[in-house]
Amino acid sequence: MTSKYQSFGLEDKVAIVTGASQGIGRTLAIALAEAGAHSALASRNQSALNEVAAEIESLGRQALVVPTDVTDVSQIRSMVGKVQAHFGKIDILINNAAWTVTGDALEISEEEWDRTLDSCLKSVFFLCQAVAPMMIAQGNGHIVNIGSTFGEVTFKTRSVYAVAKAGVHHLTRALANEWSAKGVRVNAIGPCLTETPSRREVFERPGLKEWVTGQMLPIERWAQPEDLIGATLFLCSSLSDMVVGHVLMVDGGWIIH
Repeated sequence: MTSKYQSFGLEDKVAIVTGASQGIGRTLAIALAEAGAHSALASRNQSALNEVAAEIESLGRQALVVPTDVTDVSQIRSMVGKVQAHFGKIDILINNAAWTVTGDALEISEEEWDRTLDSCLKSVFFLCQAVAPMMIAQGNGHIVNIGSTFGEVTFKTRSVYAVAKAGVHHLTRALANEWSAKGVRVNAIGPCLTETPSRREVFERPGLKEWVTGQMLPIERWAQPEDLIGATLFLCSSLSDMVVGHVLMVDGGWIIH
């Protein structure tokens, strides 16, 4: 089979993609298959993961569905163990799963704070910790954490998310500092607002699209999940081996505005 993105050199690599049931995670898992990689798909939505797996397998690649709540460290470790046992190696980790509260900082509850930080930051740390020993033993591995524009700039009603994603960005640098000499490349991408099914309600708010695309995005359009494919595949490949602890902004120019 000729891979759509074969120039990235990912033939028969093994990737874990979290939050793979929809949106960005689904798009990236399929793109990895189109680049020649096999994937382990993690999410709480098993039926949706099965659909993604079927699409990956139709491309001639293997897909392992592992339902996982990434806020639960025991489930993270169990999932990584299953992937290791099934494939015998882990070459790539895409930390995409996330959840966030939106609201005025004065009204955020402790439960909402904890759920956001657990989903967006705690999960990233413990997933990286779980895969790193195998990658270090192999002498090679690529971790790509999905950050955000809001990890670099603030936005009203997104204070907790901004804190969580800023943590992801700095954690990326910290882990890269520890593991790059051992062959593990840790980087991140920072998308702007991306049009996915889980964010449909936000994107349908009257006047929001016109304001954001007119005032905040020099490219003057929303991001689509497909916009993240090139940056992700690059950071998963040996083409990026000299890129260490970097946050590659895929944000349509939001943070330079």
